Amino acid sequence: MRVAVVVRSLKIGGMERSAINIAQSFADNGDESHLIYFKTKNAGLKPEKNVFTHHFDLDTIAKLTIIGFFWNILARIFNSVIRGSYFFWNGMLSSLIFKYKIKQLEKEYGKFDLIILRGQGTFENVWMLKDDRIKQVSVSMFIFTGGKIKNFFLKKLYHDKNIICISNGIKNKIEEVSHTVGFQPRSIHVIYNPMNIELVQKKALEYTPEIQQKYIVYFGRITPNKNVDLLIEAYKFAQDNFGFNMKLVIIGDGPEYKNIQNKIEDYNLSNTITMLGALSNPYPWVQNAELFVFTSKAEGLGNVLLESLACHTPIVSVKTIGGPEDIMVEELEDFRVDFTKEALVNKIIQTLNEKPTINFDKFLLKFQPNHIAKIYHQIYAQ
Repeated sequence: MRVAVVVRSLKIGGMERSAINIAQSFADNGDESHLIYFKTKNAGLKPEKNVFTHHFDLDTIAKLTIIGFFWNILARIFNSVIRGSYFFWNGMLSSLIFKYKIKQLEKEYGKFDLIILRGQGTFENVWMLKDDRIKQVSVSMFIFTGGKIKNFFLKKLYHDKNIICISNGIKNKIEEVSHTVGFQPRSIHVIYNPMNIELVQKKALEYTPEIQQKYIVYFGRITPNKNVDLLIEAYKFAQDNFGFNMKLVIIGDGPEYKNIQNKIEDYNLSNTITMLGALSNPYPWVQNAELFVFTSKAEGLGNVLLESLACHTPIVSVKTIGGPEDIMVEELEDFRVDFTKEALVNKIIQTLNEKPTINFDKFLLKFQPNHIAKIYHQIYAQ
């Protein structure tokens, strides 16, 4: 099977890593796998050599044409009148450019059997295309309805489209939104993100973290949804009430980075909490941690949970809605707590004291790359 996986960028993030993982899964399965991305800004990820990689700079291509230059200006004017509509106008032209670029690739390599678009930002760029080979992978729980205009845009993105959900939580969300808005996907399936477990485990051995004492870790984006505020509150509560002095290492970047940094300073925790920023390879830190603390409010899947399991690092998590409900099953459910600092601290201390024995590999079986590639073949191969 010849497959194209399309993603907006290759910056360091869970969604981008997942795009590479699925492209790699197809390649390792013996398929001809292509990875297409639109933006080069902050690119820090790349697949192995057996994946063909292509950069489609849709925006630049459009602006270099007379029609594209003026259409972009009009799209921005329309967006100032109808907020949130830029993708709609811009996507009319970028859809045509994408279609042309795909045809160029197909002249060189042959026709694609499957074109997988990952993430809403990617859908928005090419929303106008009607092609049964295109499958839209929905990765977010945050699909909001609104007034007539907002719902009209949702219909354009999801109606009569082939939808893949990376968790049952997202599938339930899309079905709920479809009833509210009044659209009907052409098809809808749940296919998990593949996790390249061997690669994570290999990268976890690339270096030794420069830290002498034991520590717990958070890694991931630092955004309001990731709820790192709760982690800082819990850490402060643990120090004040239990004399907790194990270091906390925070790995990641995002719009809340400075706020979290300020909160750490306000609580006088700078000596015991270390912020490392974004790392292209955080896995040695994860593997050497006593446990990983997960505080997100909602997640499409929760790649960092899978990466932590691959590193054989225990997890303490709040009861995040969405994908984590598919990951933290059976005995892992015991490590999920309510969204309170007290519950979080009690479970952290209990887990550190008891050092539970966990069969990490068992929980990763359904996320193995070869298993996920086979599911795509079972559903979509003609």
